[in-house]
Amino acid sequence: MPVLTWFTHHKFLVLGVGVAVLIATVGAGIWFFALRNTSTPVNLREALRLYRQDQRAGRAAAAGQLPPSGVYRYRTSGHEQLSFPGIDRAFPSASAMIVTDRRCATDQWEPLVEHMEGLVECPVGGGAYAITTALSYEQIAGTRNTDVIHCPAGTYLVPPHLRTGERWHTVCHSTDQRVTSSGLVVGRTSVNVDGLEMPAIHTRVTLTFSGAESGTNPTDYWVAPKDGLILLQRESVDLSQRAGPLGSVHYTEQMAIRIVSPTPVR
Repeated sequence: MPVLTWFTHHKFLVLGVGVAVLIATVGAGIWFFALRNTSTPVNLREALRLYRQDQRAGRAAAAGQLPPSGVYRYRTSGHEQLSFPGIDRAFPSASAMIVTDRRCATDQWEPLVEHMEGLVECPVGGGAYAITTALSYEQIAGTRNTDVIHCPAGTYLVPPHLRTGERWHTVCHSTDQRVTSSGLVVGRTSVNVDGLEMPAIHTRVTLTFSGAESGTNPTDYWVAPKDGLILLQRESVDLSQRAGPLGSVHYTEQMAIRIVSPTPVR
């Protein structure tokens, strides 16, 4: 899931850049070095600390309904970028997803201390998994943003009565934002995990934003049918907003993650 209210919460960044452009080379230099984004990978030790802290707060779900809780390691590629020089960063080649479970599972992909995105998935019977919430956290260019999107019943990661070509549509909401969610079952397949071909259900969930931002966020998931574990994920984000003296602000993200082992670290 994307940084869903990037531009609304980064209006001061846009204003700051506009002032820097207007005031001379010295001011531009201050902006470049003081507000340039940082990139701090989340290592396994830190991911385990976060997992243990979160998992203590709740009761685990029944075995087999959800991915076993723990820290899953993924091979990773991709980057994110804002349409100003110097505001872009690559994701590390290895990253972690922290899975904590209660009645539902919270899957938080945390490649960087400054970047988190994830979802809450709930088993709803018949092998289906619903998405109830999408989460994101972003820290870049001196600003921080935490966002939560709430989705109604019928918003699926994996739908019931699974068949290739099945589609579903819902409307989710966040602060100052309307998000249309459209899903598609691409089909049944498998994903190679550490030399083992694991069964997977390939779905595509496309978010379309209107309101504070406009744009799309299609994400492909390869999900283990037995427990909802995300084996492979590919995401693309393309959002823009017209705000501030520089006019249109554009945010893009590309990411791909493939699980290293289906057994979590605890």
